[in-house]
Amino acid sequence: MIAKDDNELVYEVLHGSRSSFEVLIERYQNKIHGMILQMTNDREIAKDLTQDVFIKAYTSLGKFNFKYRFFSWLYRIAINETINHLKSRRHFESLDKVRDIVAEDDTRKGIPEENIRLKDALLGLKDSHRSVLLLKYYFGLSYEEIAETMGLSTAKVKDRLFNARMTLRDKLIGTGFFGHD
Repeated sequence: MIAKDDNELVYEVLHGSRSSFEVLIERYQNKIHGMILQMTNDREIAKDLTQDVFIKAYTSLGKFNFKYRFFSWLYRIAINETINHLKSRRHFESLDKVRDIVAEDDTRKGIPEENIRLKDALLGLKDSHRSVLLLKYYFGLSYEEIAETMGLSTAKVKDRLFNARMTLRDKLIGTGFFGHD
């Protein structure tokens, strides 16, 4: 059996096939969840937001433009939902409180110090930088795919990636990540 491409599945969903949307969920659920988890560092929130992303995608599917890739459109929804959640959460929790909770997290026991420093540095980046780094290095998207996903020009993606890498490098140097002064 030949697997249908995303656009065929979207077309079928728009014409009443719920099972076609289930295929799209199965195809992208783990990737979306992984991206959200990397952005939030919270498994429960990542689960909830992943569900919200697919609900929003389903209810907004009529607005999908077939000249774009479905996964880019879906990732954009996921990024927006996650950023909106992070912004709303900032009103209720101070950064110091979040850092204290992260430092006390038992799940960090046995994890190499370099991994913890890298994750902390990523979490310390502004959302636009963290998003572009995750899309490039976690998901392996090309500049063009990131541009399509984020609604930016390819030149802007390259610029944002450069700035994100420099900011991340500076944060890591500040933590002694590289082992030299």
